[in-house]
Amino acid sequence: MRRLPLLAAAIAVLLPATLLSTTGSASAASGKLTVKTYDRAGKVFKTPVRIMNNTTLATYSATSFTAKALPKGAYTVFMDINNTKDGIDGLGTDTIGALIVSVPASSVSVTFDARKGKPVNVRLDQSPGDGYTPTVRAALCPGYIGSMAEIDAWNHPGQLFVIPNSSKQLKFAYSAVWENTDAGNAWIVSGGVRTGVPAGVSSTVKASSLATVTAVARRGPAGGVINSIRLYEQDQCRAGYGTVAANGETPQVGRIRATPGKWTLEAEWSGTETTGDIPFIGNDSRKLTLTAGQKIGKTFFASAWGPGFHVPEMSGKTVSFGTDKMFSDPAAPEMFEASQKSLVTLTGSKNALVKRQWRTGWGDAGDPQFTAKITKAGWYIMRVDATRYRPGLVYPADLLSPRVQAIFRMRLDPKAKPRLVDTLLPRLVPSGLNQLNQGPAGGKTVVQIKPERGTWNPDVARGTATVKTVTLQVSYDGTTWKSMPVKKTGTTWAGTVTNPASGTVWLRSRITSTSGAYAQVAIARAYAVG
Repeated sequence: MRRLPLLAAAIAVLLPATLLSTTGSASAASGKLTVKTYDRAGKVFKTPVRIMNNTTLATYSATSFTAKALPKGAYTVFMDINNTKDGIDGLGTDTIGALIVSVPASSVSVTFDARKGKPVNVRLDQSPGDGYTPTVRAALCPGYIGSMAEIDAWNHPGQLFVIPNSSKQLKFAYSAVWENTDAGNAWIVSGGVRTGVPAGVSSTVKASSLATVTAVARRGPAGGVINSIRLYEQDQCRAGYGTVAANGETPQVGRIRATPGKWTLEAEWSGTETTGDIPFIGNDSRKLTLTAGQKIGKTFFASAWGPGFHVPEMSGKTVSFGTDKMFSDPAAPEMFEASQKSLVTLTGSKNALVKRQWRTGWGDAGDPQFTAKITKAGWYIMRVDATRYRPGLVYPADLLSPRVQAIFRMRLDPKAKPRLVDTLLPRLVPSGLNQLNQGPAGGKTVVQIKPERGTWNPDVARGTATVKTVTLQVSYDGTTWKSMPVKKTGTTWAGTVTNPASGTVWLRSRITSTSGAYAQVAIARAYAVG
């Protein structure tokens, strides 16, 4: 499998051109480029070619041995000679290369000869074990900031080659992967990014120099139970898309051994529709900096999913709140599942209705933003009742956090400067849950209450808000609520919940500020017991 993604960025970068061959006058506005490609036996091999203008970053598609009309200028040419008649398992051999060429006013030609390709070989000093599928990967990218253009390929060891090029206008990256998704394990070695294209790679990596990342994908709050866990490099130029350690239904554990450096750990989840289709729902990612021998663990889909760290904002005469953040993971509140339907009700003095509106959102559809005009300064209450919602999606029968509620009591003034309202949002984090997001039946579960007050809008002043009181209530049926004692520890609060013998636990918490404002959060089926 190989790809030639060439995405033009919005930054124009002027580069010195490397003239390979030219003919004719330089006065015309355009010329022609012919790319000649030969396989590892020296035979003519026609293949797709991608060409990027180094100044405008415009990209073009072409076929080797066919002249391509181009505006006069400097270009980077990318190609992959993938000969399926070589090698094994139908993958053949891959020889990738890139050249910098100056297209004059008439015509120019460049040649890629796969016989000049050098092997990319990466080994471990010990076997990862039985059942692992090894691959080697390589990528070529422009050597400057502002473009996402690249070519990369992967293949069996001994079947991937790269054509050397000392140009500082090119970058090279490589990696090797050993995957065993059945066992939930993977190894990945990344060579980082270097300037210029080397004469192949021959590297033996010590297993003891690798870090170990253990990722746990719990079951319960995600809108779909089909999940994959992968780790990939953060570099702009990277060889492939990292490695997949686990793929299937939650709960699952993925263990990845990786070279030191900067990585992104990601969980993606999908659901099931009434049609039988499996739509992508969302992804959650964590930035990691790994060191040799380090052991690190991360949890995805922890309970309880509730309103994100955002609170309403006031700008001019408009108060706004984004309902797409009503279902977010407490382990990473900036990540959220945006498939929801919310009824937002805003009332003012003497419970007078200001505005009531349904807001929906899923994927790129719907409009989750609620806004309302405020004409008088005073106290207002915003109530947001959110339900999981995506047309056609069949939610899991054991779905946790299917409904949540947020209530904000806040003072609004249309003459004040843009700012966050003076409420503190309680983030509820049950601790000690297992991979099914269960607390011990008949036992105790400590629920942390973390005050949060955030925004992604740099034009809105954050201001300050001070906690006056914090409360926690628990219900086993969603109807009858019981108050729990709350204790402050540092900057957070916590309450201990006595779990029932079976079923689920509902949670509700309120943080009241010294100004009299408050935010209250309620989560249906916040966690299970078992």
